[in-house]
Amino acid sequence: MKTVLLHGPGITSSRQKLSEIRKKFNPEEVIIFEEGSEIKDILTNLQSQSLFGGERLIVVENPPEDFSFDSSDLTLVLWFDHEIDTKHFKGDIFFFPEAKEISVFPLLDFLGQRDKKAYLELDKLKQNYDSQYLITMILYLLRNLVATPKMAKDFVRRKNEKMRKNFSTDELVNLYQFVLTTDFKIKNGLMDETQAQFLLVNAFLH
Repeated sequence: MKTVLLHGPGITSSRQKLSEIRKKFNPEEVIIFEEGSEIKDILTNLQSQSLFGGERLIVVENPPEDFSFDSSDLTLVLWFDHEIDTKHFKGDIFFFPEAKEISVFPLLDFLGQRDKKAYLELDKLKQNYDSQYLITMILYLLRNLVATPKMAKDFVRRKNEKMRKNFSTDELVNLYQFVLTTDFKIKNGLMDETQAQFLLVNAFLH
């Protein structure tokens, strides 16, 4: 098993690194456990076998800092939004310090607010991040609008509750499906990345 640790307050950079790792795997073999997931559910999945015969990628976000597991048929990524003590960690370690970086979160906030300022944020981002990263983060937004993780900070919970009122359940489901379809078209060369980025933002604002 390969174990990778991504940690530090530079969330935008660490999310981009996570996106790069995910690209190497069949999407059907990628499972993400968001903050607040039950440890027993994570361990049950880690102990199961791949349904498709390929190597699995398991991502666990903000688990207990002493979380560990050993298996031969998967890659385990532990993602933290803060710095942790790594002296007992065995695996590849990537630390992301807080830096002056262009953040994707203002774009996500404007999308959640259905605010046309999202177009301006997209212009700032598209020179720095590829479509795969933006898709990863938009799916992250949609999952949070459907159900905020149990361990989310209070200000995140309040913000999500406010943005959730801007969408019906059917709209969230349709947006999620649209993002997945767009991702498929990009990966198969059926859609230009610039066009895809615009359509993804546009879908939230109409």
